[in-house]
Amino acid sequence: MLLITATAHAQRRKKNDDTLTVYREFATLGRWYLQQPLQVNVHFGYRCTPAYAGNDSVDTDMQLYYGGNDFYMQAEGMEQIVNDSVVVMVNNETRMINLFPNDGQAFKKFHETMALFVPDSSLQKLAQLYVANRNDEGQGARRIILQSRTSVTGTDHLKEIISITYDATTHRPLAYHHITRSLAPVDSLVYSRLAENSAYNGRLISTKVNHHNLFLVVKEKITDCRFTNISHGIQGPPAREHDRVLRGENGEYGGAKGFENYLVTTNNQ
Repeated sequence: MLLITATAHAQRRKKNDDTLTVYREFATLGRWYLQQPLQVNVHFGYRCTPAYAGNDSVDTDMQLYYGGNDFYMQAEGMEQIVNDSVVVMVNNETRMINLFPNDGQAFKKFHETMALFVPDSSLQKLAQLYVANRNDEGQGARRIILQSRTSVTGTDHLKEIISITYDATTHRPLAYHHITRSLAPVDSLVYSRLAENSAYNGRLISTKVNHHNLFLVVKEKITDCRFTNISHGIQGPPAREHDRVLRGENGEYGGAKGFENYLVTTNNQ
């Protein structure tokens, strides 16, 4: 009996140690983007279900560069170039360039955007909010899945699921999948239409509040990213301010070489 008890205790302790290892590895993943300079090529996708008017989906390739004092982003013919003093927004489709003073928000938004890939990485916080699992995916890749410990009220659907596939040696991310769920009100017509779709089985709630019918659906926000390149060795952004605009002797900006026919506007606010 003592042997069985000791064995069971050792197995439980090993399981707890393994889980703690997963949390620690996930926390390590949360620091991959802090090493500068950083260039990232990523395919980014976002969608919301059910799809309402105004809830746009996104499916695009993005290129990002961050070097501390320099930031560059390119996606769908749009470019954003940021340095210590100015933000340059280039729309290649409309052939327009807008300049704004840099108030620090661009760098702040970059850090906020990258932080979306990992929640609070303190081990205590992770253990409180999520159940963690780790799987070997083959070819040197691993995947960590975090599932929230709470469900959407009145349903069996978890509030959040985070999945990150990464290189087991370098801890560089390869793919990221994030689902967040919450209750959203819908009118009776939308409710009836969704009830005919098997994809919404278990995602619909009908109740009464103050003698009024209330119809709710579990809304999902889904983010997918595939990282096609991550490099820390490139010492400069793909483009700088002077590659897109030049300041003349009168202080007015005009398009640089190759951008002479772009309309350049300056916003001093």
